[in-house]
Amino acid sequence: MQDGISPQMRAIIDVIPGDFASPSADYRAVRRTFAPFHGHPVSDELHIERQRYGGVDCGLHTLRGAANAATAFHLHGGAFVSTGLDEYHFYAEIIARQTGCRVLMPDYRLAPEHPYPGAHDDCYLAWCGAVEDGLKPENTVLLGESCGGCLALGLLLRLRDEGRAMPACFVSLTGWFDLSVAGARSAGHDPFLTPEWVRNRAHDYLQGQIALDDPLVSPAYADLSGLPPMLIQIGECDTVAAGAQRLAEQAKQCAVDVTTEHWPGMVQGWHGLANAGVPEAIEAWASIRRYIARYVAG
Repeated sequence: MQDGISPQMRAIIDVIPGDFASPSADYRAVRRTFAPFHGHPVSDELHIERQRYGGVDCGLHTLRGAANAATAFHLHGGAFVSTGLDEYHFYAEIIARQTGCRVLMPDYRLAPEHPYPGAHDDCYLAWCGAVEDGLKPENTVLLGESCGGCLALGLLLRLRDEGRAMPACFVSLTGWFDLSVAGARSAGHDPFLTPEWVRNRAHDYLQGQIALDDPLVSPAYADLSGLPPMLIQIGECDTVAAGAQRLAEQAKQCAVDVTTEHWPGMVQGWHGLANAGVPEAIEAWASIRRYIARYVAG
């Protein structure tokens, strides 16, 4: 390994354009930049159903031959502005293959066309609608990827405050938990994010309605009491690592059962590289699968 990471990981990092997370990019540029990284074909083994829960379009993904005994309720990434469900089926297949779960993914509305609280509301309505339709919370893990981490914690806090059933546990996939990106630091270069770029995407979504560090959208500052167990995997070089670490510390102070893993050399979104044979991604998912088995009835 070079620089503590695998050759496969190094090869991917080396081909990411230097301006991938240009601070001058607007949401249209972000969508164009993200396009090659989404919409990948899926295998014939993945069965996709379109369902509507709570008035929100969702994808229900099951992998033929997998256990599918538990459900992963996944809130996808895309920096609040990109992309829709049809471009994220490939990620559902990654989750299904790596965890053995079936995957329920809401097609939440995107910014800036649909500002805050559009995405937050959609995730809440989809969860409540799925539970009313028979989804068993005790048999479900909540996943939050990238900006989906913000949405996932927002969902948990709202469910707690309204006395509704929550999933058995939560897993962060390089989640964004502090949209102000305070104290951003990394041990190396993250080609996928810069602090200013993250703040710009947050502005695309929030549009000045609330502050970037408001606990409603930056759960690293929220009262996390009463939330379910959490697994927070933190990449050493991830631009938003400080927010994830703050969330973990806050969870511990609030008596939440939190497990924190630190992954040397890893950057934003490395879990999505499992299909590229990146060993760190495969190992991270193996740890997630073991974690899910501890908490999710199946």
